[in-house]
Amino acid sequence: MNAKLFKPKLLRRKRIDKLFEGILEFPLFILLSSMGYGKTTAVKDFLNSKPNLRNIWFSLSVGENDELWMWQKFSQSLADISLELSKQFVGHGLPQTSVDIDRILNIIRKTVKEPTVIVIDDYHENKSVHMNHLLTAIARASISKLHIVLISRSIPDISIDELALKGMCMELSQDQFEFNGEETVELFKRNGFLLSIEEQAMLVKNTDGWVAAIYLSLLKYAEDKTVEDIRDITRLIQTAVYDKFDKETQQVLLKLSLLDNFSLNGAIFVTGNKKAGELIREIEANNCFVRYNNKDGTYSIHAILKTMLMELFTISDIDKATLFSRCGDWCARSDRRIEAVDFYHRAGCYEKILDIYELPGSAELMERAPHIMVTAFIDMDKKLKLSYPLAYITYIYSYMLAIDTIEGASLLYEAKAIYEADDNLLDKEQILGEIVLIESILDFNDVSAMSEYHKKAYALFGGTSSQILNADSVFTCGSPHTLYLYHKKEEALLSLVELIEKDNWYHTHVSNGCGTGFEHVARAEYCLETGDLNNAELFAYKAIHKAKTKNQLSLIICGNLCLARLAILSGKPNEVLPLLEEVQAEAEAAGRPILLNSVDIAAGYIYGILGKLEQIPKWLQEGDISQNNLFHEGMGINYIVSARAAILRKSYAELEIIVETMKELYQSNNHIFGFIYAGIYDAIAKKHLYGMEKASEILLPAIKLAQSDGIITPFAESMPELEPILQKIKSTQYSAWTDKVLNLGERFTKSIQKINNQQETEPLTARELDVLTLLGEGFKQNEIAENLFLSNNTIRRHLQNIYEKLSVNNKTLAINKAKELNMIS
Repeated sequence: MNAKLFKPKLLRRKRIDKLFEGILEFPLFILLSSMGYGKTTAVKDFLNSKPNLRNIWFSLSVGENDELWMWQKFSQSLADISLELSKQFVGHGLPQTSVDIDRILNIIRKTVKEPTVIVIDDYHENKSVHMNHLLTAIARASISKLHIVLISRSIPDISIDELALKGMCMELSQDQFEFNGEETVELFKRNGFLLSIEEQAMLVKNTDGWVAAIYLSLLKYAEDKTVEDIRDITRLIQTAVYDKFDKETQQVLLKLSLLDNFSLNGAIFVTGNKKAGELIREIEANNCFVRYNNKDGTYSIHAILKTMLMELFTISDIDKATLFSRCGDWCARSDRRIEAVDFYHRAGCYEKILDIYELPGSAELMERAPHIMVTAFIDMDKKLKLSYPLAYITYIYSYMLAIDTIEGASLLYEAKAIYEADDNLLDKEQILGEIVLIESILDFNDVSAMSEYHKKAYALFGGTSSQILNADSVFTCGSPHTLYLYHKKEEALLSLVELIEKDNWYHTHVSNGCGTGFEHVARAEYCLETGDLNNAELFAYKAIHKAKTKNQLSLIICGNLCLARLAILSGKPNEVLPLLEEVQAEAEAAGRPILLNSVDIAAGYIYGILGKLEQIPKWLQEGDISQNNLFHEGMGINYIVSARAAILRKSYAELEIIVETMKELYQSNNHIFGFIYAGIYDAIAKKHLYGMEKASEILLPAIKLAQSDGIITPFAESMPELEPILQKIKSTQYSAWTDKVLNLGERFTKSIQKINNQQETEPLTARELDVLTLLGEGFKQNEIAENLFLSNNTIRRHLQNIYEKLSVNNKTLAINKAKELNMIS
């Protein structure tokens, strides 16, 4: 490196610090100005002056064009302040609907417990509408402990004026950052230079308050004591800073300008210069254009210098392909696979991209950064792709799930034909097994066909398992009811369950545990829907325990929905909410929207049959399909809840329209459970709009579908609305089946009444429950007093309160009602 650069003392401007106090007074704080006005440095100085204030700094990359990858990087950066917040943001993914945004807000409320500032620098690079919506929502939510700072060169697409009027946002503009004449003179004076009147006037005129120009003018003045006209910032930074370095240092800086940040070891590796770390440390110590982040031990180049370096890099004689490749190698070594793919693509090193795609877990890269992945593979030579069969099949699989199923299937069949014909293909049976397993996805909703694929894959794998699929896949496609997905033939429900019980093992084995417990869930659901409540409970518990061995949360949700419905039918209201809360907590910890929506649907169904409209998630109440983050195969089940909400609102014309949508949606996969619910809801709508005759006529097709497989519970859970319709139908047909429904329906209605009575009953205190429990065990008042170390008068007072709360007048009635309400056993 050359001789030391003059490192000026910076001027801490009190008026700027005073303005920055607004960061802690507003949910959203926006700094707007062109490059070189000291926004970033000023904010960092302010935050550093408050050591007890948690803060995180995230800078958008130049040309940021993949919003999902941008979200992943942003989420990962949050680990510096909260590992839990980072984990949940990463798992949840970029919020794209109002439901997603509400969930992100709830995550923030639960995890941000102390004052926290999140700074997003270079926000002008943001192209994500969804990110704008989220930040607007955070501002409107006014979460007391969280403050967002946006630093941008252009006005973001956020309702700044509206938010400012409501006291939710503060904006600082460029003119507020400009140095005034006094501050400019003070900066020079602080560095030992007393300017003449003429020099002051020329400097103010030439720089016009532009901070970068003033700073660079100071560097130049320190060198030759002259004040020159400054217009071209790139030329000025080159002459005042870059040209002062020797050739070796210049080369190091040019190469490192490709990286957003780097460690010293990374600098050495990427540049191929063993002295790079030493040079970077020296630059950081002697000027403000290389910054050190003591939180993660990385360095970054200031935007002004970096812009100039990138311009010079494009016309330099550096071997760019080799440099891009070295950057990719370093990212790959650091397990930053997405960045590695991006650099390898720029280098044209497609073999290295394919090497990455042969690593376990690489199918997830598409979900996190689809633009980077798709662009790289589109530009890749077809023969080369085909020569890496495992990598290419992994890419196709992820493309089918995240981008386009039909186009992905076309690529899969093309690859299959080529690989089948290749007698020299290494690991041919493993590759063909992977293809067969992925093909099973295309026959979704046909358990028999899928089962044959799984058996074939098992045989091809030779008893081993897939190198692509794993237990992390959401087996249920977001549906909290598995038989809804697969029951498509009349009079075949039991045989379907038996087939699942017989063959599910093949799928769980070849897919490394995905679907573990499905056979028990299917049996539990079958027993529940046909009224065999005892076995339904047994198999639901077996399903949950087995699913937990492979962390199959989607199936645990199904098992808990079974148990919650059983608790209602069995008159055990105390068990319902804990079951829902358990899976809600697990889904929130997992952070995946598809699982959160699955829990919402399960909870919405339970609250719907309990008649609790206000507790049904809002998006399900409104039937907003745009908020439905489910895989395609799982879509439609949400309408079962939306229809129930319409019934509770007594909005029967709306219910008719929902039913029309349901029937149309269920047609493609012949969802029999969907058609049964549609028929039930249509009959309820017709009863209120057109009378009993029309309602009975409409319900008959649903009864025919249900009766052929012994399904009764959906009808029982729709009591008392359905009772008069069923009584009318019973007089002419289906009498045995309707008797079963009416009996279970009576049980359901009594249970609901019991639940409602309990909710209307004022809760007993812990001490009152102690007294009541002992009373139920046969203890006399004086014995209760002795056991609880209380006086007889205190026991009498507790008993009076108990009788009043339970609306009874003696101990026998109190004990009976308490047992009825499950207060005591």
